[in-house]
Amino acid sequence: MKTLSSLQDFFYENIYPDLEFLEQKRLKIYASLKKTAIVLLVLTCVAFYLLSHIVPEPTTLLVLCSFLSLGIFGFVYKMKVSGYAFLFKDQVIEKLVEFIGGTLSYNKMGLISEREYRKSYLFPQKVDRYTGDDLVVGQVDGVDVRFSEVHSEIKKKGNKGKEYWQTIFRGLFFIADFNKNFKGKTVVLPDNSEKFFGSLSHFFQSFSPRGELVKLDNQEFENEFVVYSSDQIEARYILSHSLMDSILKYKKLVKKNLSISFVGSNIYIAIGFKQKLFEPKIYKKVTSFDEVRYYFEVLSFAVDIVKHLNLDRKIWSKR
Repeated sequence: MKTLSSLQDFFYENIYPDLEFLEQKRLKIYASLKKTAIVLLVLTCVAFYLLSHIVPEPTTLLVLCSFLSLGIFGFVYKMKVSGYAFLFKDQVIEKLVEFIGGTLSYNKMGLISEREYRKSYLFPQKVDRYTGDDLVVGQVDGVDVRFSEVHSEIKKKGNKGKEYWQTIFRGLFFIADFNKNFKGKTVVLPDNSEKFFGSLSHFFQSFSPRGELVKLDNQEFENEFVVYSSDQIEARYILSHSLMDSILKYKKLVKKNLSISFVGSNIYIAIGFKQKLFEPKIYKKVTSFDEVRYYFEVLSFAVDIVKHLNLDRKIWSKR
């Protein structure tokens, strides 16, 4: 496991020298975006002033003008920042993946396929839009791993028939070889119902398309997660006391919702994040070590799963 001290040395020796060009580019983009925002704000105010005497509902007019300005700004932002983001990932994220080590390779345009996402059995809902990037593939301590950002969405209709996109999952999607061929499918999900319904939660949990509810003898684990499986005996075999303890410790470390499944011969782990993980922040200095440390920590969340869950011990044999 790489230390913060070794990361700092690597940053100043291998990343920082090449960031001055990116910083100058960031400053130009940031200044241009500020000008764009000011111009759009002025145009919105002028349009509202001129049209408010004509349009009977000024509030609706203000909302429309504001939405139009935000839409234009969003388009300009995407056009200006996309090229910079590509350069940033080449200079920072790819080098961080190399620093973390192993046989890991990075593809900024790659992602975990929708087929693999579906195979995990974690999110059985149909997907209308599936996107992602920042794929990392390779071995960690002899264990085959791959992970990327994933954003799955479903199209829905509101009360007035207006369509909108609802997120199913957004975050880091991780796959590793568990070194065992599973006969059934076992799914471990965040137990949100326990917090709201207490003892009644088991009644609601029993209705699930993922299989039978599995009761385990670790109360802390039961409070945090709900487990479903198509094979009760195998589920209890997989979720040993040591693995349940490791999952609990890992959840406390990342402080995020975890969804885990054991399907085929793989373990699938979905770590929920609300924002994109490896995009540069245009309003912050690219030369800041604190920013690079954040990207390193997110990458480490995925890579260190192997150690935290003892996947490298390979205590089972495939058969």
